Amino acid sequence: MLKHIAAAALVSTFALGATAFAETGAGQSAGLKQLSWQQLQSACQNPAAFQSQRQPNAIRLTCEDNRLVWEAEQSDSVEMDNSRRITASLSSDKYYVIRQDQAASIGVSQTMCPRFKEVQVTHTQSFSLSCQEIQSFQGNMNEFCQGRLDAAIKGNQQLATRAPTGRVYDMCAAPALVNEPPKAPSPPAVPAQNGGKAAPGGAQPGQNPAIGVRPTIGGQLPALPGLIGRKSR
Repeated sequence: MLKHIAAAALVSTFALGATAFAETGAGQSAGLKQLSWQQLQSACQNPAAFQSQRQPNAIRLTCEDNRLVWEAEQSDSVEMDNSRRITASLSSDKYYVIRQDQAASIGVSQTMCPRFKEVQVTHTQSFSLSCQEIQSFQGNMNEFCQGRLDAAIKGNQQLATRAPTGRVYDMCAAPALVNEPPKAPSPPAVPAQNGGKAAPGGAQPGQNPAIGVRPTIGGQLPALPGLIGRKSR
């Protein structure tokens, strides 16, 4: 019985010691001298300047990568209403019929609207380094980590841990119409007439200033963009 109690006490003491070690930091607990990345590069090049007779060895760099990325999860089909209007007018030598507008059936357009989910990608890895590697690298410690982590992930995607955050963007859930300023079409090229003089009133032949331009659907989307219409069932 006493042996079991002593063993439990030893395990508890070890756990508490490990926790304290992690909280204070390995370097501080071991009584090591703190340097910056640039100072470490100098210590590798000139150990005597740091009151040492040799270069640092057993160098181990720990890199942590945390990313939040949006990925397409699925796409839903959505119907967008189209519109069509026919305008007619008539004239003769004796009579005329006034201008009349009439809506015409044109159907709907089928398109896809995506749904995105946010995924947290984490990756922690330690690398053994030499003074030569540290001295030859032009950049800070984080940039060194970034290069090593990118190379490791490229070689093995399974090294990273992926977990959905629960945040999603559904492009069909928040429909919104954004109008762009209409752009006037370029006038067609017209052969020079009347000795090169402009047509009376500044209007070019073939143009009707009474006909406007419909605004287009598009432009910069808001934070939660959407599509006009309804989901198809």
